[in-house]
Parts: sequence; structure tokens; C-alpha cells
Amino acid sequence: MSVIIPTYNRAHMIKRSAESVLNQSYSNLELIIVDDGSTDNTEEIVKSINDNRVRYIKQHNQGACAARNNGINCAKGVFIAFQDSDDVWHPKKLEIQLDILKKNRVDLCFCRMAINGDVKKIFPKNFNEGLLQQTELPLGASTQTLCAYTKVFKTDLFDIEMPRFQDFEIMLRIQKKFSIYLTNQVLVDYYLQEDSISSNQEKFLKAWELIKIKHPDIKDHYPKHLNQIARVILYWAFTSKNKSTKQKLIKEAFYYSKTLTTILIYILHWLRLYKIIKKIRNYFVVI
Repeated sequence: MSVIIPTYNRAHMIKRSAESVLNQSYSNLELIIVDDGSTDNTEEIVKSINDNRVRYIKQHNQGACAARNNGINCAKGVFIAFQDSDDVWHPKKLEIQLDILKKNRVDLCFCRMAINGDVKKIFPKNFNEGLLQQTELPLGASTQTLCAYTKVFKTDLFDIEMPRFQDFEIMLRIQKKFSIYLTNQVLVDYYLQEDSISSNQEKFLKAWELIKIKHPDIKDHYPKHLNQIARVILYWAFTSKNKSTKQKLIKEAFYYSKTLTTILIYILHWLRLYKIIKKIRNYFVVI
């Protein structure tokens, strides 16, 4: 088993993340930490970890996707899993997912995660346990929840053009070639940082524009999930402080779905009825 952690200037938390991998109940693994040109003391912290299963790779700053691909190319294991430098795995994550891969004879397994470690905020929340059908949109299969046979990621590397949603984009490609299983078990604690790429609406907009270009068949292939996509984009549109970005995101949302529901959500925001929006916030699927 090869576990890959891309990291950039996370010296203050990389050790916690790495230890959650090294302390797994399944211990036959190598941990590949790919440092994407950090300018802090990440290298010092990683090299202080006294475990011969750790491999440290330093590269020039190229982004998380390039770092993951570097790790994939260096991986020696039959299986690959990904962790993020600011998140924490539950102790039996790998054991549970490897068991699922073997028993169900599937190629990839992803799990649920708790946002900021809060068991009341579970994501993703709109899948059923079991095999993901070809018509089910793999939105919410976050990178640190994935565990698969190495062949899956050797076949499909991460797209380095994607500024966000690199996990969703690669899953769209993987779904066409391999079998995917979701376990309802929460096996990851996901921590959203203030400087996280996840909070950048401009990168969110660019990512969706690229997805539309790279995967023009989404509307035809996932007709039951178009409202879900629109709600995701509308949520991020409403959090944007840039007027131009907000308008472009709203346009993207209505490209996928312009139903009564999505129009109502837009009107509520336009009327500045924030209290009502807050009450229905759980209706949004936030990535």
C-alpha cells in the first residue's frame, strides 16, 4: 500500500496528518510525502518522523495535482490512497477500505468524512452504501477519502490544469473505466483552513468552466443530478464578494439547471433574505 500526501507550507500540521497514516491498523504501507516547494520548515518536520516507511520527495512548486502525480509515479504498492496535509484519518480507514475492495471485487472505494471533525457535519450525504452506478454523479468523492488499486491512478493521473475540483474531475474519468464503491462509514476528519483553495471563488469558477469544456457530456450523462450541480455553484456564487465572479457563477449554475427550485434560491438571495437562506442551507451540497 502506498499513501501519498502532497504538502505545501503545512509544517505546523503535517506531522499530525502523517501520524494518522502511520498509526493505521493496516501497517504494511509506504508513506510518500511530496513537498511542493514549501518555504517553511516542512522538510525538517517530515525528516524528524522516526519511521522507515516515510519517503520524502521535494519538488519545485507546481501545485497539489502535480505533487500527487509525482507520488503516483513513485508508488510501489498494489494499492494507493491519498491523504491531505491538514486532515486526519480514523485508525481503521485503510483496513476497512481494503476489505471492501477485496470482498466486493471493486477497483476504488471512497468513504464519508466529518467536516472539521464534527460528526454532525458528514459529507457526502446524498449517496447510498454500495456500488456507484454509472448514472450517479461522483460529486463529493474527496481525494483524502479515496483508496484504490494502483492501476486506477496509473491509468488516470490528476489534471494539473484544475485549480479546484481535481478530485471530481478525475472521478468522472475513473467512473467510465472502473468500478466504484461508497462506504457510509466516516473514516476521515476534514479540516478547512482559512487559506484553503476550497474558499477561493475565482478558482471555483475557473474549475467549473474547465469541467464544462473537458466533460461536455455531463448534462446528458447525469440528468438526475443537474439540480445538485446548480445548488453547489449557487452556494459559492452567494459567498463571492466579487460581483463579476458572482454573476458568472450564477450563469454557470443556470446552465446546468434553471428549475423553479434553483430560481427560488436565487430570488431569496437577491432579496437579501439571508435568514431564510440560512435555514435552507442544508439543502445545498457544499464541496
